[in-house]
Amino acid sequence: MKRQAVLLTTAAALSAVAIYSLTRSDKAEVKSVTLLSDPYHLDKIYRSMEGPFSISRGIQLTASSKASLEWVTGVEMQVVDATKQKPVSQEFFCHSNLTFAEHSVTPMQYNQRDGGRTHFDWRLFTLVPGRLSIQLPEGFGMLVPGGASLDYLTMSLNMNATRQPVDVRMRTLVHTITAGQPGAPTKALFRRALYVLQPQRQAASSAFGAMDKVADHVGAGCADGSCKVNWSAVSSVGKAGKGQTPHWMVPQGRHTYTTDITPQLNLPFDTTIHYATIHVHPYASSMELRDVTTGTTVLRLGARDWPDRLGVAHVDEVKSIEGIPIFRGHQYELTTQYDNISSGDTDAMAILYLYLLEKSLT
Repeated sequence: MKRQAVLLTTAAALSAVAIYSLTRSDKAEVKSVTLLSDPYHLDKIYRSMEGPFSISRGIQLTASSKASLEWVTGVEMQVVDATKQKPVSQEFFCHSNLTFAEHSVTPMQYNQRDGGRTHFDWRLFTLVPGRLSIQLPEGFGMLVPGGASLDYLTMSLNMNATRQPVDVRMRTLVHTITAGQPGAPTKALFRRALYVLQPQRQAASSAFGAMDKVADHVGAGCADGSCKVNWSAVSSVGKAGKGQTPHWMVPQGRHTYTTDITPQLNLPFDTTIHYATIHVHPYASSMELRDVTTGTTVLRLGARDWPDRLGVAHVDEVKSIEGIPIFRGHQYELTTQYDNISSGDTDAMAILYLYLLEKSLT
């Protein structure tokens, strides 16, 4: 009876969203939850996964009852001075993850409660160098269950020598709209993180200094599979990546890396892509998602480094209200290009973040 009550409550709330969408005004009543990290003292070089970090735990997006649902429509972050909280260079940002709280209801339990109509994984949003904000297309959002508890982890880095120490914080806004309110989304999305993988023998072994301290948290790494708690999540790379790693070394020169990501994609049905962005390391130029079945390019996103220092300055994003079709029965591969112009080997990652239409909720 308890399970039936949960399903009926969710169904009723979703029906209310659908009915209200016929009469709602166009003015969105967007709320913003502000999250401020601990201060980070950067007094030496901190490469990817080596920098100071902090976790905001048990975040509640709404004070209303568990029967209410909350749409999360986007996140945006600034690197700010630790004292005056004025914006400073984004080069000191490694990554951040907004996740379901690690010691609360799991995403798999939420999926079970909703009778398999939702496809949550641990993470809702990941921000990375060159992409410090994600705003989903108008009318779309991540539909977070009422009463859900969230965690938010931020980590800093410092790839370039500075004359004096730098003290920074990460200030983040999480944008939400309560279901049924004016301007609330009516189309739910679910997330997939897809990885270019390389043989384990090419793994970058020096980039996980901080992981020893936070490895048990689902928001620890920029790759979901870096966390042992999350090996079974649908967006992870699978148990031990089958002898492969999402974090490898690139020798000097131009190199192309390709992975069949069909098992990672694990689509529950044919659907459409409505938002996409990427995470790469310095010296990457692009990522491409190809439909091997049809021989066509689904997405191609570029990356650009800082012209005067080491680091990723910008990565592309794709937004689509209409949606880009993607098919459960097709084979897909993910390719990244790196042009290592440094004096030695460099560490690399290549992750594609997709937000797909949750068809069972529309």
